[in-house]
Amino acid sequence: MWIKICGNTDVNDCLLAAELGANALGFIFAHGKRLVTAERVAAITAELPPYLEKIGVFTTRDYDGIVRTVETAGLTGAQLHGPLDFGLSERLRAYFGDVDRCAVIQVLPWWTDVSAELQREAFATEARESAEDGSADALLIDSRTQQQSGGTGVAFDWAAAKSALESVDYRLIAAGGLHAGNVATAITTLKPWGVDVSSGVELAAGRKDPQKLAAFIAAVRAAEKDNS
Repeated sequence: MWIKICGNTDVNDCLLAAELGANALGFIFAHGKRLVTAERVAAITAELPPYLEKIGVFTTRDYDGIVRTVETAGLTGAQLHGPLDFGLSERLRAYFGDVDRCAVIQVLPWWTDVSAELQREAFATEARESAEDGSADALLIDSRTQQQSGGTGVAFDWAAAKSALESVDYRLIAAGGLHAGNVATAITTLKPWGVDVSSGVELAAGRKDPQKLAAFIAAVRAAEKDNS
C-alpha cells in the first residue's frame, strides 16, 4: 500500500519517513502552519532518495505557478485541492509525462459538518467525473469543514464515503484524521490504494513524532497484510 507522509518542514523527519518505508512525502504550498517555500523544500529534496515521491500540495489554479514551484523545489508530483479543473490536471499530466509515479493527485472533500445524505450525490458525481477524465493518477478523499479545506485532523465517515464510491473504479487515497489507532479500520472500510497522514504523526505542526510515525507505518503494513 502506498503511504504518503504530508506536511513536512524538516529534512530529518523526511529521512526518517523514508527509512521507515514511506512511499511519498508531501509539502504544503497552500496555507496554514505547515506552509513552506519552494526554496526551503529544494534544500530538503536534495537530501532525499531519488525513489521517494515528493508531492506539492496546492490550492492555486495557476498552472505556470505550480510548474515553477515543482521545478524549483525538486518535486515529482502535484496534489490539487479546490474545485475540479480537468484542464489543469490534464496540463500537469502532460507536463509530468508517462511516469510510474503518483504525479497528479486530485483531492475530493468529504465534509465532516454536512450530513452524508446532503453530500453523497454530489460527491459521487465528482468522483465519477474525475475517474472518467482520467488525468489524475489517484483521487484523495480528505475531510473538510466550512473553515478548513484540508489538514483538519478529523476523520470522516468512511462507510458513507465508501457507499458513494461504489461505482468508481479508481486509485483511492484515504486521508483526514488518520493515525496509528484508526488507520486499520479506515483501510478495512474503504479498501484504498493508499493512505495519507499529517497531524496524526506530529509532535507539533510541521514536525513529526518518530514514535507516532513508526507506529503509523507499521499499522498500515499490518492492515495491508490482513486485508490482502
